[in-house]
Amino acid sequence: MSILLDADTRVLIVGITGKFGTFSVKDLAQSHTRVVAGVAPGRGGQTIEGAPVFSSVAAAMKETHANAALVYVPAVVALDAVLETIEAGCPLIAYPGDGLPVLDAMEMRAAALDHGAHLVGPNSPGLISPGKAKLGFMPSFCYAPGPIGVISRSGSLSYEACFRLSSAGLGQTSVIGIGGDPVRGVNAAEAIALFHDDPETRAIIYLGEIGGSEEYALAEYAKRPDAKPSAALLVGRTAPAGKKMGHAAAMIGSYAESWAAKVEALDRAGVVIARDLDGLASAAASALARAMKPAA
Repeated sequence: MSILLDADTRVLIVGITGKFGTFSVKDLAQSHTRVVAGVAPGRGGQTIEGAPVFSSVAAAMKETHANAALVYVPAVVALDAVLETIEAGCPLIAYPGDGLPVLDAMEMRAAALDHGAHLVGPNSPGLISPGKAKLGFMPSFCYAPGPIGVISRSGSLSYEACFRLSSAGLGQTSVIGIGGDPVRGVNAAEAIALFHDDPETRAIIYLGEIGGSEEYALAEYAKRPDAKPSAALLVGRTAPAGKKMGHAAAMIGSYAESWAAKVEALDRAGVVIARDLDGLASAAASALARAMKPAA
C-alpha cells in the first residue's frame, strides 16, 4: 500500500497554464500519475497536453472526479487557490510553493483540518508513492517501491537520501515532504500516524534538521510498544544558534532546537541514528531488520 496517494489517484493541477503547471502534466504522466484536469480561471475549455482545463476546481472535480490537487500558483494568490480547492471537497492537496506568509499557512492548515483534507506544504516538494503516483516535482528516478516510509523536512535531502536508499535496495512505500516552514499542512506527528496505519510500511525514516520541534514527535512515537522501527538523519550539526540556515524554520532558538538535543532525544527513544548520508542506508537497514524480526 501507500499513504494518501496510489495508482487510482486522479489529479488536477491548479495553475495548469503556468510554466510549472504545464511541465507537471508531462512529468506526472511519466510517473504513472493520472492527470485528469487542470484549473485556470478564465481558461476553461482549453486542453493542456490532453488534460481538459476548467475555470474552477469545483467544475473540474464534478466533471472528472479528481481526488487530489497540485497547486502551482504564486504565493500572493496561494491562500485563495488552496481554500477554493479545500472547499470544493478535494481530500488531498499539495502546495509546494515557498514565501507564503505564516498567517496564510495557518489559515490553510485550519481549513484543511476543518474539512478533513490532507494538505502537504508549503515549501515542500510534495509526496510520492514510487511506482504508483506522485504529487509534486521530486525527481522520480531517485525513488523505488519498497517497505520504508520516509518523512522529510527538506526536498533536496529527500532526493539524495532516497536515491541512496533505492540504490541499496531499500525502496519506499511513500515519501512525504512535510516542508521547511514554521507552519505546515501535514506535520511530522500526522505523517508518522499515516505510516503507522499502513500495513506495508515496515519501518519509518525521518529526515530532519535543526529548528522547531517536529523531530520530537518521532521520539515520542518510538517509545510506544507498538511503534514501527525507525531511523533518522538530522542535518545542521554545526549550525550556529540564532542564524537561519536555509529553511524558514531551520534556526536554533533554544537548546531543544539544536542538533545535539534532538539526536539525544531520538537516540534515547530507540531511533537508529545515521550520523551522515553515508550511514543512512545502514541505519535504514538496521531499522528494517528490527521490523522483520519475529516477536518474542
